[in-house]
Amino acid sequence: MKSFRFALVLSPVVFFLFSCKQKGAAPAAEKAPTKVNASSKEHFEKGNDYLFSDDLENARKEYLASYEADTTNWKAAYELASVLSLLGDFGNAHTFYNRTVELNPKFATGFYSKANLEEMVGDEKGSERSMRHALELKKDMYMAVLTLGRKEYAKKNYKMAIRYFDTAVSIRNDFYMVYNMRGSCKYSIGDVAGAIADFDQEIKLFPNHSRGYVNRAVAYGEQKNYRAAINDLNEAINIEPLWSQGYIYRGLYYIKMNTKDSACGDFRMAYKLKNPDAEAYSKQYCQ
Repeated sequence: MKSFRFALVLSPVVFFLFSCKQKGAAPAAEKAPTKVNASSKEHFEKGNDYLFSDDLENARKEYLASYEADTTNWKAAYELASVLSLLGDFGNAHTFYNRTVELNPKFATGFYSKANLEEMVGDEKGSERSMRHALELKKDMYMAVLTLGRKEYAKKNYKMAIRYFDTAVSIRNDFYMVYNMRGSCKYSIGDVAGAIADFDQEIKLFPNHSRGYVNRAVAYGEQKNYRAAINDLNEAINIEPLWSQGYIYRGLYYIKMNTKDSACGDFRMAYKLKNPDAEAYSKQYCQ
């Protein structure tokens, strides 16, 4: 039998959903003492107005004018970098993020934004270095903790990833994806009971997250608790009935329970949904 593919959800997009909360006014520890001249301030405020109205091109022009009027204005450099990134001008965005942290080396959010851009363009080492710098400056920067945990998971450094996720939970304990990721790490090192506890919490926080049920089902399957696994897969399929892999998982657990007819029904459904493994499982178990 083919091994189960663990249904880990680690989309970087989820992490960026929280980044807006990091961006607002710089905390006192991040502020650099600067005196901005009147022209730079005027252009900066115009840039903000354009940005808030989604006019990125004019925002770019005004932030650039603000920076050119005062090349020590780190806020103008930061906002210019952010707009350039949104416009897809990653090279110049990186230049201005570098300029931002050069002007204000205590600006943790600047390092965090720089790290996100570096990851986007494939500079993984640079991204990790910048993210660690952000966390050194602001130890409770939630998104930096999560991102570093995700990076450790990607490198299969599961115990280190768990430490980051433990820290994340200590900062705030209401984000379901932290439990998804920590549970996945625990499963990977053989702590199945710990993984189930985390998936329990994930489902409690987000009852309609189908992958939470799938993850817990796989963990139950590891414990040979196939009935519990099938119950969880029933929930997952109710939430996401067109996700073919759910039927594959459930079919395989029906096979474990010697319920061939139910298993073959699931494999047939997976085949209708164009799952690439469905035909092979049908041939193996249903003929």
